[in-house]
Amino acid sequence: MNIDIPQPILPHSDGRDQEERERKVAEAICERFPTVQVTDDLEALERLIDDDVPALGRFAAVWRDRPSLVAVRARARFHTDELGRLLDQVREGQITVSAEVLSCARALALLIDSANVATMLIAPRDEEDHRALASFRRALLAQARRSRDGALRHQTDAICGGTLVAMSEQNLRPPRLPQASPEGLAAQPGEAAAYPLALAPSLQLWLETGIDPGDLLAGARALLAQVNSWRRVQQRLTDPGLLDAAIRGAMLFAYSWLARLVLWPAHDTDEVSIQRAALDLIAPRHRDPEHLRAAVEWAAARSGHGIGR
Repeated sequence: MNIDIPQPILPHSDGRDQEERERKVAEAICERFPTVQVTDDLEALERLIDDDVPALGRFAAVWRDRPSLVAVRARARFHTDELGRLLDQVREGQITVSAEVLSCARALALLIDSANVATMLIAPRDEEDHRALASFRRALLAQARRSRDGALRHQTDAICGGTLVAMSEQNLRPPRLPQASPEGLAAQPGEAAAYPLALAPSLQLWLETGIDPGDLLAGARALLAQVNSWRRVQQRLTDPGLLDAAIRGAMLFAYSWLARLVLWPAHDTDEVSIQRAALDLIAPRHRDPEHLRAAVEWAAARSGHGIGR
């Protein structure tokens, strides 16, 4: 799977007859397919939170019930295919470029990037997850080797766990990814799904609605402070492992919030400042696993980290 999804650069056409046909097609699609809630693989982690459970049990459950990487990679492949299909339709003149087409392309690219970052953050649960992660890491490493950017190579090495890990995974066979069928209409609220081009209005609405970066930063900061507190308690326990699952679940959740924050487009200088504050928050956290910080930094670089993306 090609994980290097550039921002689409599409040709321009102003044929009025074509635009009128596309408008009628869009209206017919809206009548056939209702608007659905779109959820990416990072936001979907919030479904694992049960606010009625005490914090320790709540975040231990996040770690225990983390999603399958095989399913995450299947959705990434589906959305990559859908984006390719959309761009092919433009190149072949079947549709013309419009704000709606660009919005749909950007939404699909964001779903792909969210799945890629989720793959970096979520620990594999079984052998097939390990194979899915190894396949993704090989693609990342190959991309970094083709780049002349030393910082990217270092970042990729951190994401992939270092040279020894890369060597140990080199000969693992690819995973058997399921065929992700269009699940957008059947998805439960807050559940990640596969969203076909037929749900373009929903994809556009999702992109336009955006996120609240201030809330995400505040939530991640509070959660990482809780991790620090649990670590201090952990040093005094006879069995320190009792807090491992809660700490790992809390870190997964906090870093997923920060990744979403820096991955989404910033619309003004205040949001750019919040994105930079997110990177500043994790920069000194050397006790956290290195691949978590590297994943958030990768997301920031992927998004362009600035206004007007």
